[in-house]
Amino acid sequence: MQKTARVGVIVPVYNGENYLQACIDSILAQTFPDFELWLIDDGSRDESGRICDHAAAMDSRVHVIHKGNEGLMATWIRGVRESRTPYLCFLDCDDWLEPDCLAKMTAALAEGEEGPIRQVICGGYVIEREWNHTQEKKTNAAAPGIYEGETLRIKIKAKLLGNETRTLILSRCMKLISRGLLLDNLHFCDPQIRMGEDVSIMVPVLLDAERVVVLKDNYDYHYRFVSDSMAHGYDGGMYDNIKRLCGILHREMEEKRVPNGHLQVEQEFLFLFLLVLKNEVRRQGVCERQVIARVQELCRRENAAQRLGRYGKPIQDPANRLLSLIMKHPSGMTIRAVRTVFLLQARR
Repeated sequence: MQKTARVGVIVPVYNGENYLQACIDSILAQTFPDFELWLIDDGSRDESGRICDHAAAMDSRVHVIHKGNEGLMATWIRGVRESRTPYLCFLDCDDWLEPDCLAKMTAALAEGEEGPIRQVICGGYVIEREWNHTQEKKTNAAAPGIYEGETLRIKIKAKLLGNETRTLILSRCMKLISRGLLLDNLHFCDPQIRMGEDVSIMVPVLLDAERVVVLKDNYDYHYRFVSDSMAHGYDGGMYDNIKRLCGILHREMEEKRVPNGHLQVEQEFLFLFLLVLKNEVRRQGVCERQVIARVQELCRRENAAQRLGRYGKPIQDPANRLLSLIMKHPSGMTIRAVRTVFLLQARR
């Protein structure tokens, strides 16, 4: 009987022909050999499927699943269910890893005396901006180290949400995760969530973890950012999305019995609402009066000033400070001034 690999690397694939081969090559070049690679093709219409099949033909560690298009969440979930390794690592198909990424993460794993420990190993990442060829390192706000027991509860679980800089990066990528933690929490996944879908799974995973390790100076994951944020356009469904996400987060906190869970979610909502406001004030192709009316409607609907006074925290980011002014004083003059600043910055 073939021995089960220790780590499963899951790559959801959709129309990634321009970068997929580099992604696959970076995984197969890992210095840690005990892994299997799952390429889950989500109904790609380009050459991605052929690239996946070629990789499987050349290396027995590579497994390919072709399926109809269902979206990102359904695709990585399929990988979780198909894999049988005790630990899972996720990688998007246009990103890549440094050769010793898996080696560093597996070296941080611990074995319990009474069986496997439910644990998460957390690294940082590098944003690779293709349009201006710049890089930016992103790391976890939590200090590097091992978190268990009461330390894990106080320093991580009680601070997962509601911070301008996240205690832990709440992406399923740049981590090594006990597969059981994911399987136990898949019922929280909602395919209708498009922004924050990783948050909805990583919060319950981390709340259930018995051990969390934050690696020091770890930037082995490269996140390819192919265009600036303005090119992504206006998302008319963002507000409804964050409302749905926060509903799920409230349910998770209740089921996991986190003492300050609902407070964390309310504080998280404020930072997500700032993203909604940014999305609205940067909207182009409509008259400014329409933008102002929409922003004022959202602020009234959420009693923005009162929410900010009740759940707000000190804000450091200059852009967020500007947006919080709208929450405090959603007048046409304030909205127009903040909108002007954001549109000017976007043109630089």
